[in-house]
Amino acid sequence: MKRSIGYLFFLGALVCFSLPGKGWAAGELYLNFHTAQSSNDASFVSGSLINRGDEPIAYGYIVVTLLDVQCRPLKSILHGFGEISPGHEQAFRIPIEGRIQRYRLGSINGFDDRGFEVSVMDGSAFIFKVREPEERAHCAQARRAMQRETGDVNSSF
Repeated sequence: MKRSIGYLFFLGALVCFSLPGKGWAAGELYLNFHTAQSSNDASFVSGSLINRGDEPIAYGYIVVTLLDVQCRPLKSILHGFGEISPGHEQAFRIPIEGRIQRYRLGSINGFDDRGFEVSVMDGSAFIFKVREPEERAHCAQARRAMQRETGDVNSSF
């Protein structure tokens, strides 16, 4: 009988510790959407972040990599953001010098008030992953067109 009770306790503990969840409160950063916009010489990447967790997200960052017309990386911009309370949404707007051609969202991260990373989910990731073959084909075509115009056969794509 003692073995049965011990065994049941062990199974109960195993089930409790194997259930999904971290076992502690945490912020959960959700990238709702992002887009690029330009008017005249003012360009920016904007979007919104949501804290879907039950604790505040103290701070975080977004890295946007700017690309030229042939999809070559130009530079990356690090944009920080402040606290997002649980259940709240925060818009972001990252100014870009000059006219934006193309961009990639390179990285996004959030941290709790103790400096630990919170989980991050990109709500648009699936859409961009589905479009990736089309994007790659566009980039290759743009580079071939540039090669034809310039006669530069050494340029890679």
